[in-house]
This record gives sequence, structure tokens and C-alpha cells, in this order.
Amino acid sequence: MDSVTVSMEVVQWVNRNFPKPRVDRDWLQGCYEWAITLDGVRPNSQELFDIIRLQILKSHLSESLDPTDGLPKDIGHDNTNITLSGVPTLVEITSISEVGSSAFQLDQVRKAREDRIQAGGFDEYDEGDEDADLEVEGEGPLPNYPRSMLAFVLSDGTTQFQAMEYKPLPQLSLVQTPLGFKLQLKAVRIVCGVANLEPDNVILLGGKSDLNQHRDYYLRQNLRERMGLPKEPTPEFEDVEGEIDKNSGAGAPGPPSPHPKLSDEVSYSSKRNIPTCCGHPQDFPITL
Repeated sequence: MDSVTVSMEVVQWVNRNFPKPRVDRDWLQGCYEWAITLDGVRPNSQELFDIIRLQILKSHLSESLDPTDGLPKDIGHDNTNITLSGVPTLVEITSISEVGSSAFQLDQVRKAREDRIQAGGFDEYDEGDEDADLEVEGEGPLPNYPRSMLAFVLSDGTTQFQAMEYKPLPQLSLVQTPLGFKLQLKAVRIVCGVANLEPDNVILLGGKSDLNQHRDYYLRQNLRERMGLPKEPTPEFEDVEGEIDKNSGAGAPGPPSPHPKLSDEVSYSSKRNIPTCCGHPQDFPITL
């Protein structure tokens, strides 16, 4: 198939909706060429825009964004005290943890949930309310994690930094928020290298990345580290998706490899890993 240049309308739409960091040109070109081959997708149609948006939200930002157009490289340093200005900045959650409760308490809830889930045969990450009374026959409701204050490791695809709930973000939770969840930061205060998040300075977009496949492992390592226990053996998947960040204090995975394996569902290749192209937006509902 001959290369088809991305239309100016698409470039303008992407720049309006994802102004910083800029979406990588090669990634966008590949996504556009793939999307217009789908049945019923016309150039410059709303469906095309929806597909591009979905693919950005499902991507690793290290693959889909321009690495030269992100946040300051020293944003996570202890002596950094600034307020982000200008257009909203796209980032993704690469680690999430509950820091308002003890690691021991969280680990006891984790083990209880794991036992109930194995007995009931359901997935705790199914869409729905974390606090819903999910029940295992004869066992009662699934125990909930305590919810006090969430801490995150965020990344713009190139630079990682820590963040905390300065005010609660009730749409986010330890169970229901996937790794790779995308949000945009606007006028966020960075105090001693930590972003202070509150409802007025974040735009929650949704999505996830394939880091989420191994969130149970990351949660266990986070809690073990906080309890002073040795880490479990390192699984092979970290060779592709990045090593655990030993300096984050949150058991976070580091940035994914810039050239991870292409999805089996992608029928072309590129200098960068073009989207995990998987279908129409309605096939992958995004909920907060």
C-alpha cells in the first residue's frame, strides 16, 4: 500500500486535543494509514478522530509522543518547585499506590481479595464500581481496600515523576484505575519534585497500556518493599516492558522499551511502535 499523507484536518485535530507533548509524526502517520483501511472509516470523519484518540489512550506514551517536547527533565528532582503553565500536558500513570494506609493492612486486604476471587472465579478488574458488593457465594462481599490518599508515578513518555492527591480524585482507585491511564495536567503545582493533583488541575481521559497486564505483580512488589520484605523473582516480561524503578518508592515499572514487540494484529512496521491497533472504538469502551 502506498503511503497516504496525514491530512491537515487530522493534524489540527490532534494538536488541539493533545497539544503537549506533540504526537510523534511517524506514529501518527502509521496510525492514520492503518485507520483508513478499516471498513466504514472515511478520511477526516469523526470515526477516524475517535480511532486516533483511542489509539493514543491505549499506547505507551514513549511510543506515541515526541520525546523532545515533554516536561522539564528535572521535574522530579527534590529541589523542583514550579507550577506548570501553558497548554495541558498529557501523561500516563505507570504506578499507583495507597499511601494513607499501612502496607501491612493493604497486603492483608490483597490476600483476602485474592482468596475470594479465586474461589468465586471472577476478575477484580472487571469494569464497575470498586466498592460494589461483589459477593462470592457463601463468603459475603469482597473486602475493599482502604481509600485515603493515592500516590502515583506519572510519565510523559520520556520523563517520570511522582504525584500525590492534594485533594481526592474520586474517579481513581487502587483497583479500578489501570496502569497506562491517561490524564492531562494543567496548572499543576510541583512541590519538591512531587505533583500536587486535585480535580481542578487534571483532565481524566482514560485508557490503559499493556503494563496493566502485570499490575498484580507491581502491587505485590510495592507492598513487599514497603514492609521491608525481599522482592519476588523478576518475571521475564520486564525485559520488554521495563524494569521496576528502584528509586520511585512506589514499586513502579520504569519506562517501557522504546522498541517493544509489535502487536500480532499490526500488519505493518515502523521506526516506532505504531499503535496496538485492535478495532473500532466501540470494541474498547473507556470508562473512568
